[in-house]
Amino acid sequence: MKNRINVILLLCLIINQVVESQVSHGGIPLFLESSTLRSSEKAGFIEMPAFDLDSVLSSDEVTGRDSWRGYQFAHKFYTHIEKGKDGIETILDDGTKVWQVGIRSRGAYSINLLFTQFTLPQGGRLFIYNEDRSHVIGAFDYRNNSPGKILPVQPVAGEAIIVEYSEPADAEFEGKLKIGEVNHDYRDLLRSREPGDQEFNEAKYFLCMPDVLCSEGDEALIRATVLLVIDGYYTCTGTLINNTENDETPYVLTAVHCLNGDLEKGIYKGMDHYVTQAGTVIAFFNYNRPVCGSNMKGTEEMSIAVAQPKVIIEKKDIALLEFHEKPPVYYNAYYAGWSIDTDKYMPPYTSMHHPAASTKRYGLFAGNPELVSFKNNLFDRSTHLKISSWNIGSTHGGSSGSPLFDSNQFLVGSLSGGSSACTGTNPNGMSDFYAAFFKGWENEDESNQLKTYLDPNGKGTKQLDGFDPYLENPFIRVSNADYNKAGGLLATQYTDTLTNGLFLFGNSKRNIVEFAEEFNLKSKSDLYGVYFFMPNMPSSYASNVKIEVYSGTQSPEKLIAEKAFLPKYYGYTSNNFSFKDITTNSYPTEHFVAFDNPVRVGEKFFIAYKIEYSNTKKFVIHNIKLGEEESNTAWIKTEQGVWTPASNYSQQPVATSLAIQPLLRYNDGTFIPTVKAGNENTLQYLREENTLILSGKLPEAGFLQVYSVSGQIIQKVTLRKGQNSVVLKPQNSGTIGIVRILRGNEAYSGKILY
Repeated sequence: MKNRINVILLLCLIINQVVESQVSHGGIPLFLESSTLRSSEKAGFIEMPAFDLDSVLSSDEVTGRDSWRGYQFAHKFYTHIEKGKDGIETILDDGTKVWQVGIRSRGAYSINLLFTQFTLPQGGRLFIYNEDRSHVIGAFDYRNNSPGKILPVQPVAGEAIIVEYSEPADAEFEGKLKIGEVNHDYRDLLRSREPGDQEFNEAKYFLCMPDVLCSEGDEALIRATVLLVIDGYYTCTGTLINNTENDETPYVLTAVHCLNGDLEKGIYKGMDHYVTQAGTVIAFFNYNRPVCGSNMKGTEEMSIAVAQPKVIIEKKDIALLEFHEKPPVYYNAYYAGWSIDTDKYMPPYTSMHHPAASTKRYGLFAGNPELVSFKNNLFDRSTHLKISSWNIGSTHGGSSGSPLFDSNQFLVGSLSGGSSACTGTNPNGMSDFYAAFFKGWENEDESNQLKTYLDPNGKGTKQLDGFDPYLENPFIRVSNADYNKAGGLLATQYTDTLTNGLFLFGNSKRNIVEFAEEFNLKSKSDLYGVYFFMPNMPSSYASNVKIEVYSGTQSPEKLIAEKAFLPKYYGYTSNNFSFKDITTNSYPTEHFVAFDNPVRVGEKFFIAYKIEYSNTKKFVIHNIKLGEEESNTAWIKTEQGVWTPASNYSQQPVATSLAIQPLLRYNDGTFIPTVKAGNENTLQYLREENTLILSGKLPEAGFLQVYSVSGQIIQKVTLRKGQNSVVLKPQNSGTIGIVRILRGNEAYSGKILY
């Protein structure tokens, strides 16, 4: 089975958002600068016992050969580390109570915890950080309380971590904390070594698996596919799935074996087991590689956690979970459609999945899957769809539970296992097996069938379109540059001579501490957050960075919003910052900063980052190498405190764009800018030919989507530069279609009648 491999590669959490479970809420630990537990010489550390790593690795190697078992990355210690019984307690002058406990597991690349007792009052704050303070997570507070009173938390880099809980003197009650599990990472899944030294090498295993954003994968289905981290030491993939009420209930479909590691032994378990396991699940959204052909990691800052099982059909390997909270608005989640009408399944079939907890990958099968039996000793006969051999891509450990979609964008199966793999840049010709969705629709136990939850009012639906909650006012992610140009390179500009070996758009001896990117749109908008593309750096280098939003007619003038920048995942190659171009073997990362509330911006606005002047904290954000004829959108606040375009900067003029992308929605209440008659983007639909004619050739690539009037997606097509027509799928006569075209920073819409 394709699960439990190279897991917990990321576990990072959103700051200041509405989702309660597993979401961190920012802030700074009280003892971060002067913790008595900061070094191993001080008392308070609890040592995990040694274990036979060679034996564990040998066992992994044997089980890893099985086509349906993954590859474990962590050794689990069951503990009873409890507030009030272990660690050190301190009372500050103002009455604040502080509990600290250190945990060490020698040789671990990272450590993650499961709190089996987590109940906090308002005002209580929990942080976890490592000895050198290069990785800090939290604060977790009363908003993280859950019905199960548990909290799974992300891994923290290093072999020693510190748990710090502070509580005000006037707290309503005393917080209760117990650490029941400590997971020791022995596979280096936080990528602390150079890539060439890693035991698991993505470049070797995934050469035939395109990144989803660099493929023909459907944009909406990409948004529906999520990475699942389960019980702190293995991963699977899941799908956010729609129900007939279109009510955004956060159902996620995955595989039962992801929740029951003993299923392979024929051990079936009661619902109590699945309730416990579902409570440890964390789902990550939008973990996609943002630059084709690069080794950049996508944002890991969009997650929700703690689910409950709704459907567990062990004999068919079908699991439906419901999360306690739906994804926040700015996750831009999509609820995938499904079909139980096998007569209407249409090739080609596509897959979206997270192999080895990596960024999302894409696969395509041009044939028709065969209904077969898989693992007869475990699963019912004739319950799986066989993909005989992929035309593009394959699956891998960690892909279990991932969706299989037909050409109509209906989910028809979820992965159980198989033997497919990459042989260089080509699939190896082996098969994979997906639990057939329609086989779980009805069951003898009506409380344990998909129909009960996905068609709660018994409408008898056999095919349900996906649901986009943001269709009427979609999210737009704006960029001033094509990061995939020049062979997919996201490059940086810096000059040893003029910036004294440091960075033009970061720390240098010129004492420039503020930089901005200019944006020009066609409408006023609401800004929800900002994406930044960064090289590796310790978290402490970003500790005093602020994200700022300016209005202005000519240059940045009025500060209208500000937010602390607290990235939640970092490269751990060294304690010393080593800036590298993306073409080298480093791990640059895309980060997302969410504003507490949407920021209203005009047609022209500026996004800036303000850094701390330091000779040691060399913070920088990538920028794009542009040709001499390209326009400039980057700004620098000079030594004299005056904003100037980077192309006019007297010390080092350069025309460029900073790698900053705002995420926004138009705020004028309209769908998107309306296409009027006579506009160069007028749409003409030739009904007999099922062909949509675009007026004029597209000046740049983009994509086209067709929606029904109820908001269900009908078709999505990637548009090439220069394309001027699109063949649409036939629909019933009289059907109204809403066409949306996105290209660069512009969006257009119009209606057609089939």
